[in-house]
Amino acid sequence: MQRISDLKRKSQRLKLDSSDILPLAFLGLSIGLVFLTIAFIWLALSVSKLANQPPPTLVQQVNGRAYTVRAEDYSHREPEVIRKTVSDWAVMTFSWGNLHGKQQTAIDPGVQVEGRKRVPTSAWEASFLLAPDFRDTFLHELAAEVIPAGVFEGQTAGVLVPQTVSPPQLAGNGRWKVDMVTTRIIFDATNPSGYSIPFNRTFYVKAIDPPQTPLTQNATEYQRVVYQMLESGLQIEEIRPFEEGKRN
Repeated sequence: MQRISDLKRKSQRLKLDSSDILPLAFLGLSIGLVFLTIAFIWLALSVSKLANQPPPTLVQQVNGRAYTVRAEDYSHREPEVIRKTVSDWAVMTFSWGNLHGKQQTAIDPGVQVEGRKRVPTSAWEASFLLAPDFRDTFLHELAAEVIPAGVFEGQTAGVLVPQTVSPPQLAGNGRWKVDMVTTRIIFDATNPSGYSIPFNRTFYVKAIDPPQTPLTQNATEYQRVVYQMLESGLQIEEIRPFEEGKRN
């Protein structure tokens, strides 16, 4: 009997009356309100941030085509555009020449750059991608040391084969470097199957102001070439030898 009475007393002590429940309910409600307030504040901040974002910009070209573009920093350039610019420049600069009897196209007379030295027309066009203080020196070296005279007589041809073009690495504000591993293949009468020359380089590229206005119908050929080369808003300012496994 003593044990039964002890159990009854313990059960009575565990019972909560209304005066005990109300404070606990108030505490739980207060905690819930705090979490709800925090959730509303977070939601309000998210909506405000979304509302303050600049809306998509509509760009309409002269021909009537319209595009939706997103806002970016003025010096931003898409990585794939940078890679393509470097690759296109290399192919245009080192792919030239037609061998007699192989193609029916006319032989390229080239463009004179220094004395009697010439460079292929495609290389001259690509040179407008180079920074002005670098362009002249590069063209002179290209004409004197790289381009065989037989190119302009239909006796020599060359092609550049890109193998790897690295993703652009940031090298400063609006500047990037790109490593390229390629092979130049030269064809002539003594090597009709072609012989290979490795051409591995690191390119330093910078963002520039792209042409702002479209060309007029009476634009000169020089204007058209320059506009086409610079419309991506990029320029090559330096080229260095590149060795795989080493950083320039």
